[in-house]
Amino acid sequence: MNDQKELAGFVYGHANKQIADVAQSDPEKVTEEFIRITFSRWYDAAKVLHMTDGALIPDENKFIEDLVDEYETKEQFVHPCGFAYQEEAWKPWLNDRRNDIRWFYWPRYKDYLQTTKQWSPETIHSLDHDTDEILDRMANPLREDDFDKRGLVVASVQSGKTANYIGLMAKAADAGYDIIVVLAGIYNVLRNQTQERIEDGFIGFDKTTGKQVGVGLGSKRFPVAGTSRVQDFNKTAEKTLSGLKSGHVKEPIVFVLKKNVNSLRAITLWLKQNCGQNDSLLLIDDEADNASINVSYSKDEISRINGQIRDILGIFHKSCYVGYTATPFANVLIDSTSHDDEKGEDIFPRSFIYTLEQSGEYFGAEKVFADATDPKPKYLRFINDPPMKVNTKGNLVNYRSGDTLDELPDSLRDAIRTFIVACAARVLDGDGDEHMSMMVNLSPYNSIQRSTRFLVKDYLGELVYAVKSFAGLPEAMALNVSPLLRDLHETWKEEYADGKYDWQAIQSALYKTVAPMHVVEINSNSSDALDYTHATQRVIAIGGYRLSRGLTLEGLMVSYYARNAKAYDTLMQMARWFGYRIGYEQYCRIWMTEQSEEWYSFVARATQGLIDEVRRMCTAHSTPDQYGLAIRTYPDTLMVTARNKQGAGREGEKSADLDGKAIQVTAFDRSAEELEYNERQALVLLNRLDGEGYTWERRNGILYHGVPSSLIINYLSKYHNSSQSQTSVPAPAIRHIEKLDDLGCDRWYVYVASGEASQARRFEFDVHSLIRELRKPGEGTTKDCFIVSRRMLASRGVEKVMLSPEESARAERIASEKKPGKNFSSADYLYVATNPILVLHPLALAFKPGAYDRWNPIAGEKQEIWPSANHTEYTVGWSIGFPRKGLKPEPGYMINDVLYRQQQSYEDESEEARPDD
Repeated sequence: MNDQKELAGFVYGHANKQIADVAQSDPEKVTEEFIRITFSRWYDAAKVLHMTDGALIPDENKFIEDLVDEYETKEQFVHPCGFAYQEEAWKPWLNDRRNDIRWFYWPRYKDYLQTTKQWSPETIHSLDHDTDEILDRMANPLREDDFDKRGLVVASVQSGKTANYIGLMAKAADAGYDIIVVLAGIYNVLRNQTQERIEDGFIGFDKTTGKQVGVGLGSKRFPVAGTSRVQDFNKTAEKTLSGLKSGHVKEPIVFVLKKNVNSLRAITLWLKQNCGQNDSLLLIDDEADNASINVSYSKDEISRINGQIRDILGIFHKSCYVGYTATPFANVLIDSTSHDDEKGEDIFPRSFIYTLEQSGEYFGAEKVFADATDPKPKYLRFINDPPMKVNTKGNLVNYRSGDTLDELPDSLRDAIRTFIVACAARVLDGDGDEHMSMMVNLSPYNSIQRSTRFLVKDYLGELVYAVKSFAGLPEAMALNVSPLLRDLHETWKEEYADGKYDWQAIQSALYKTVAPMHVVEINSNSSDALDYTHATQRVIAIGGYRLSRGLTLEGLMVSYYARNAKAYDTLMQMARWFGYRIGYEQYCRIWMTEQSEEWYSFVARATQGLIDEVRRMCTAHSTPDQYGLAIRTYPDTLMVTARNKQGAGREGEKSADLDGKAIQVTAFDRSAEELEYNERQALVLLNRLDGEGYTWERRNGILYHGVPSSLIINYLSKYHNSSQSQTSVPAPAIRHIEKLDDLGCDRWYVYVASGEASQARRFEFDVHSLIRELRKPGEGTTKDCFIVSRRMLASRGVEKVMLSPEESARAERIASEKKPGKNFSSADYLYVATNPILVLHPLALAFKPGAYDRWNPIAGEKQEIWPSANHTEYTVGWSIGFPRKGLKPEPGYMINDVLYRQQQSYEDESEEARPDD
């Protein structure tokens, strides 16, 4: 072994694995001393095996210490586990099957990440947890009945989505999925890059060369690969699978496809001809908001690629679609009710949404834009001379297609010099064998990109010539004779003088730094490619759209972004500078205009707001078709997503107008477990109120005073709301409660309602005994769901119970002046209320005597729905009255169809239809 990097990889890989094994069995044993001893022993082992003979290690102790420091840095990179919300019908299955699954692909991938990729045990644990959670929300492929799942995984830009779905593929294969199709973007460069990563992490061989790679080194078991790293699925690829039927193989068949009409048409035909309908399909849609969305929705049509995806899913009786994206705006705006007789359902994530969490080491918006208003931000540099041209009227305008750039902006020259100095510092760090990249994205037009490439190449050539000619001279002499070296010296002073290397060290490393530097142009007219596989790259990549959307620029250190896109998702996908920059984050710099910074900061906040809503949805135990989502809109300039991708989205208000309104449960899922669960949650709250000594009084029922809003939120979050009860979805109520908290209105009344004595069905808790309210089945009741008659659970004006006689009289006087002769409603009493009220309704779901005989249900056979006149079911529901505080819904949002329907249901509820006590 004659290479320090190979030696470091050997020592690190074996030490890392040994430490991980010990940490699993005896974690207390893993101390700093144990870590250092383990690395030292593996270095000694390398010496015994004569693996250090040609490695030229000048200082063995420093070599070992550097490895230990690298290990401890990676150990600090703890990737938090994600969170999910899912459909009501979800039933976990993975734990029941775990011990029966013959795990092969997942342990192989896990070992590859640990030994070859040198991931820390904690990071692998997070990946293991996340992929378990996602797989569990997919269906068990061995179940006998059919399934059709639609899910979405959301993660930050360049935060490990590919590693996650390769892990998911491995586990899905072990669990028994027969066919795995990965849709990998719309460009060959991205599809090829994804194919290569899947070959390294899952397939285990390079189909082009026939050589084993990555996880496959030394292995004898492999999936069947239908595509290669140089070939999408087409007639040539089809010939390599000639005669193959899914029933002929025991291993999964894997395809990595470009989202292209021809590729999708070819794979659809092959799957129909060579797979059984009862085979199980996992379709992973990378960059699921790009090309997959039905962009013809507004025309009541289905766009071709969207339709082809739905065609593929429709081939199989057992299918699971899992989209991955960092920009889920278009996905959540898909019409959740869209269905076509031929194509089936759209790809709205009705089954689950899972959000991958980023670790503190993630180089994201919080770090990049945190100090944007400072005189000199840490990472951000502003472009004050964006590339523009003078038109015939003498005005500065943007370049158009066909134009060429005549001269590099000074800011781009600054960025190129910064890249050189940053690379020199990394070479001094011992990272000379690592990839180092710079991105230049200043126009969507190929003509501008081509001319920029020539100019950058010329300027880089001048700098390289100056380095080769003068960097070997003494410092003072070199700076005196070379203006370009003086420019590099000024760049070092401006950017990295407070780092660990002085100019003398940087100058000494420049010759070795610039030697391999080159420039590539990435677009449809160029044959250049980013080849990170066969050689270490030190590259300046110039391009437009192809430098976004999933493409990874390895070791990206300097970014120059001098253009603007006007859609949230397009902007964020161009931000390739986000990602994990462990070990070289301090060298990263991003150039952009001040307007771009403003836009990126806003979109980052809007994205985080959407993620927070998903997290809130999980906390509220809501399902994708229950919980409406809203995306903050930017005034005038930016769009959430392209207009043809907005689906059923519409401009609206984020929250329902609950100010001075009452809401209530109107339906109950009828399984004994659900009814009993919701009653138990009410008892938990009431026993806590009594146990903690909250003041109460008897007002027919029991009225508690001064209850903190945190207890109300906790109760609503745990309550299992039926999907048929739109007005009681907990999340909008919780949002409004938090608004009241901000006003200081955080103390509640809790009232336990009581029914009529003749009903004589008791509800008991602590020292109290009340009579349950009777509610009969209403129209639409089925054997699975109880619809409250007239969809009115609470008695008219029940909120009056919290008011004093004077307050009640005032409310009724005001109401009489507004609408003489009408019954008083909840809104009348809430108009004068100062605090909100939660009303718990202990219920007996049953018919009054004689009513059963007159009941004619429309949803099925009478006795199948309700067995007899005496049949009774018990549970607890709730209603809430919010005081009128002048709170307005939040304007400036784009809302999806689920939220719109919820808001309409609040507006449509009729106060006058409420039953009397």
